Amino acid sequence: MPCPSPRILHLLPSTAEGAAGLAAAVNGLAAAQRLQGFQVQVLGADTGPRFRRAAALVAAAQAGGTPARLVHSHGLWLAPSRTSRRLRRFGLPSVVAPHGMLDPWAWRRRRALKQLLWWAGERTTVQAASCLQALCQAEQDAIRALGITAPIALIPNGVDRPDGSPAARALLPPPPWLPHGVPDGAPVLLFLGRFHAKKGLAPLLAAWQRLQQHSPGEAWLVLAGFGDGGALAWQQAVHPIPYLRVIGPVHGAAKASAFAHASGFVLPSYSEGLPMAALEAMGWGLPCLLSAACNLPAAFLTGAAWEAPPIPELLQAQLEHWVSAACTEPLELAAMGLAGQNLVTQQFSWRRVAAQTTELYAWLLGEAERPEFVEL
Repeated sequence: MPCPSPRILHLLPSTAEGAAGLAAAVNGLAAAQRLQGFQVQVLGADTGPRFRRAAALVAAAQAGGTPARLVHSHGLWLAPSRTSRRLRRFGLPSVVAPHGMLDPWAWRRRRALKQLLWWAGERTTVQAASCLQALCQAEQDAIRALGITAPIALIPNGVDRPDGSPAARALLPPPPWLPHGVPDGAPVLLFLGRFHAKKGLAPLLAAWQRLQQHSPGEAWLVLAGFGDGGALAWQQAVHPIPYLRVIGPVHGAAKASAFAHASGFVLPSYSEGLPMAALEAMGWGLPCLLSAACNLPAAFLTGAAWEAPPIPELLQAQLEHWVSAACTEPLELAAMGLAGQNLVTQQFSWRRVAAQTTELYAWLLGEAERPEFVEL
């Protein structure tokens, strides 16, 4: 075990709720680590000045009465990774978690700029890290394909199982889509996350529109998200697709209410690390439609999810299957939801994930043997 109450420093671009799944993942991990006895500090780069953010993060890391003993940075290309590189030079052990940003699809986006940044310093950040954190086997393989030889710890994201009891649900606000014209009690397939091309929104909209043209039903597709400057909502207003609503971002109690009142969850992504929204949906007992790029093969093996690739024709078939089940076979979807909850409890609880980081940190600090989940 590490020495009593070591100070662990987590770095990420932003800690705000609007920072999507990355902030939720880091804040959840930090909370679980505090329960394990760590002193944990989470620093978002956006809290510092716009210029010299890396320098500001380095100063914050070195401030305070208890020096940080290890830095765990999340994401690439921005100030946190530069900070990690600088702190590593000062002898501070570093864990670097790319969070899917080195996956082939993500690497091809703005490739020229990323290659420039890669050779300007990001490759050094990754290669010189004491250890990398891969969220899944696919991410580990992608990192190795770039020629990186640093140790890699295979540690997933986690979630806390929510209280889904009737009493707890009664305290939640009404579902956030009611003001947008979705009838109370109607089956809702929920997308929740960033409105970004990698999430597969274009094939999802195409598949849903084709479904409505051929066999419209009483189920609704609700897109809750942000990040496109309102383009998706404008598109729906100008060229509306039946039984579709775009409701913007939801956080806190509104987000919990969305999960609690939805009948299913969909994420046909082209590229992911390990999506927090999908884990949260399974924790709430929602049957899921996920692409293979969500890196949750166990969800398919356990029956918690159907594979929904970002190809309109194939995606349409799965949407049609879900609509039919939601309207006529609710027990099938209930069984999927239970399988998802069991999977989250067994493999993706924050308690389990935090225990793995405890083993990893102890090894990096020279206080324990290398964990089995670390590949040299």
